[in-house]
Formats: sequence, C-alpha cells, structure tokens
Amino acid sequence: MKKEFTDQELQAQILWSLYGHGKWSEIYTNYDKFKKRLSVVVKNNGKNTHKQVKKLVNLRLVLPRKNWDAIALNPYAKNTIKQMIKDHLGIEV
Repeated sequence: MKKEFTDQELQAQILWSLYGHGKWSEIYTNYDKFKKRLSVVVKNNGKNTHKQVKKLVNLRLVLPRKNWDAIALNPYAKNTIKQMIKDHLGIEV
C-alpha cells in the first residue's frame, strides 16, 4: 500500500531498502530499478525520491557509482544509517 512520507521518513525508507538488500560499498544496485521498486511503497515517487537520494549523497550516507547509474550505502556510516532507520521508521536493525 502506498504512503506519503515526510522528507526524513523517505530518506530512512531509502536507507532501509538498500540496507535490506545488503547494498554496501561495492555491492550496488541499479538506480532506475531501485526507484521503480521504491515506487511500490512511496506515493508521489520520482523527483522527490531523487532529491532525497541527493541529500543522502551530500550527507555521505549513500555512494553514487558509475555516474549515477548505481547507488550503494557507505559502510563507514553504518551506525548513522541504523540510527536514522530506527528514529524515522521505528525499525530496529
């Protein structure tokens, strides 16, 4: 079921999705396919999702790969990522 997320919740949902699939450092996922997978859960997906991924890249929580064709989680920010997921989604990782 689709849901509208706040910016922080959407960022946490992006991190949770990558975390759940084990996409760390050199194990990355195709960015376009990732947005399609996320659109199953997120209402009004698209520009806002891209904006939030850019914010996560600026915070160095997500690493862009291959000229934005793929993305992965930054393993050096593991504790921050876990805390953000817990705070905004209420999921204990």
